[in-house]
Amino acid sequence: MDQTSASFIDIRSVAKVYQSDTGEDVPALSSVSLKIKQGEFVSLLGPSGCGKTTLMMIVAGLSAASKGEVQIEGKKIVDPYTDIGIVFQNAELLEWRTALQNILLQMEIRKLDINTYIPIAKQLLSQVGLSGFEDRYPDELSGGMKQRVALCRALVHDPDILLMDEPFGALDAMTRDQMNIDLQRIWLEKRKTAILVTHSIDEAVFLSDRVVVMTGRPASVAEDIKIDLPRPRKLGIRDSSEFNAYTGHIREMFKDLGVFTND
Repeated sequence: MDQTSASFIDIRSVAKVYQSDTGEDVPALSSVSLKIKQGEFVSLLGPSGCGKTTLMMIVAGLSAASKGEVQIEGKKIVDPYTDIGIVFQNAELLEWRTALQNILLQMEIRKLDINTYIPIAKQLLSQVGLSGFEDRYPDELSGGMKQRVALCRALVHDPDILLMDEPFGALDAMTRDQMNIDLQRIWLEKRKTAILVTHSIDEAVFLSDRVVVMTGRPASVAEDIKIDLPRPRKLGIRDSSEFNAYTGHIREMFKDLGVFTND
C-alpha cells in the first residue's frame, strides 16, 4: 500500500508496554505504523499473544499507547472513540434479554430513541438469517446465532468503524465458513472500515483487502499484503491457485519468523 496516500485511520509508531505484577516491563507492541483507508477491510494476522488485540483496543481508544498515536480522520484519539462497533470472540449477550433486546442495548447506553432503531435491528437480524428469532433468549441460540446477534449489535448504530477480535474463533468449521460469507455480504453492502483480528490465514485472505502480518511479541509489522482477488468471493476461491499463492506466502513468512517449524 502507498503509505503516503490519504488515510482514515492513521496508526503512527504505536508501542505498548505493560507492567507485570512484579513491576517488570512487558512489551506488547513495538513501533507499529499503518494507514487504513475509509471502507477498507484489513486483517491483523499473527501468532497468539503478539499484541493484535492490544493494537485494536488502542485504535478504539480503550487502551492508551505507551508511545506513538492513532489518528482517525486527522484527530488524535485520546478517549474512547464512539463511532465504532466491536465484536469479541465471545458474544457477550445478556442472558435475560432477547436477541432484539440485546441489540437494542446499544441504544439504551447511548440514550437514543429505541423505537427508531427497532426496524433497523430487525433488518440486520434478517440479513444474518435470524428473522423470526427476535424474541429468542441466548440459551435458545447456537454459538453461531449468538455471534450473528453480536454482529448486529455492533452495526445497529451505523458506525464508521467495525472492529472484530477473533469473532469466529470458537465456532465449528462449517459455521465459521458461513459467518465469513455473511460478514463479507454485510461488509459489501455497508462498506464499513473494518479491522479483523484473526489467527486464521485462510479467513484473513478470504475476507480482506489487506492482510497485515505481524511478528511475535512485541509485535511489529512484518508485511502489509494487498489481496487482489475479485469480490464477492465464494468459498470455492480457496481452491484457486491465486488464493493459495497468498496463503502459501504467508505460511512461509511465519516459518521465517519462527512461528511455524519444519518437521
